[in-house]
Amino acid sequence: MSSPIPATQSRMERVIREVPDLMAELRLEGVLQRVADFAAEVVGARYVAVGLLAPDRRTLRNFIVSGMSEPVRTAIGKLPVGRGILGLVIREGKPIRLRDLSAHPASAGFPPNHPPMKSFLGVPIATREGVIGELYLTEKIGADEFTEEDQHIAGLLAITTASAVENARLFGEQSRLMEEVQQLHRSRERFFAMVNHELRNALAAVYGWAEMLVRRKDPATVPRAAFEILDSAEQAVALISDLLDLSRLDEDRLRPVFRSVDCSIVARTAIQRVTPAAEERAVKFRLNLPGEGPLAWTDAHRVEQILVNLLRNAVRHSPKGGDVTTTVGLEGGRVVFKVEDQGPGIPTDQVESIFDVYVTSAGEERLGHGLGLPLSRRLAQLLGGDLTAISRPGAGGLFVLGVPAAETVS
Repeated sequence: MSSPIPATQSRMERVIREVPDLMAELRLEGVLQRVADFAAEVVGARYVAVGLLAPDRRTLRNFIVSGMSEPVRTAIGKLPVGRGILGLVIREGKPIRLRDLSAHPASAGFPPNHPPMKSFLGVPIATREGVIGELYLTEKIGADEFTEEDQHIAGLLAITTASAVENARLFGEQSRLMEEVQQLHRSRERFFAMVNHELRNALAAVYGWAEMLVRRKDPATVPRAAFEILDSAEQAVALISDLLDLSRLDEDRLRPVFRSVDCSIVARTAIQRVTPAAEERAVKFRLNLPGEGPLAWTDAHRVEQILVNLLRNAVRHSPKGGDVTTTVGLEGGRVVFKVEDQGPGIPTDQVESIFDVYVTSAGEERLGHGLGLPLSRRLAQLLGGDLTAISRPGAGGLFVLGVPAAETVS
């Protein structure tokens, strides 16, 4: 027949079992209250208190008590700040165990309305940087004083408390920093919205006057500068729109409108929008479609926006007189759009980085790579699809956009 487990071992096991729950508590006040309540139970004390040092490292704050009712706490008034024996535990950084704390020379007495306390056990709470607080217990239940075993158990609990306190403080600091980051993000978005609005207003006048100069006269009599101004204004307006869409995506405020869409119509509309820019470079568009236009369950406006970005990118990278081919078809439950040009192609090590807002390849500044590709991938993913680039160095660029087919969704 096995012998009973020694009391010390049993209490140590209870402390060990308490560690996970204690570390899971991320509120500092919650940690201290849990320690105080558990210490009273496992050590056997009528009153327990846990206090942490203030920045001056002399006085206590975050003072939590277990065993006192709220009326008693209110009657006592101000909580201890670390004088007398409590201050001695902090200064010496070692446990103090007393049969009668009032008989100790460092005793500072009790305030009015304070319950009587005689036996005392105080242990420092310390980290590698030094003492950060203390755990003390008074009025040993069922005995006149605390034992050496009680002191050992309280010491183990103090070590665990130090780790739990640091954990809660780190979490609190992380939460504070996250709140600051979110506040900065909100400020940035408000600033961005204001700048976006002002830029749109300023560009509207430039675009309007440039369009009047170009559209209402014989092209042969319009200065080249007018065309350049109109083209630059169009690019600036498109860039602002892309920035606004990226901002909405970051804030999860962009909501697509899903419906059954004839993808042949979407492809033709996108090509029409980019045709003027293509004609300036004598680039020709080719559209390959199946017998009937495939249907997708998607947002027609956003798919068109993606295709326009891909086509504009293809025109920029195509040689003068080159071809840009768009192919639309069904592949494995998806409607797939393929846009390919006759430019230099995409290097293997850039098939992902070209979709990164913050990465610009050598020479792309001149070509005006912009935000079109990063935004297009984000939009494709929002639609339940994806956008990929295929590396074909020397054989031209190839982008593949896939969105759910209407038949698959239904």
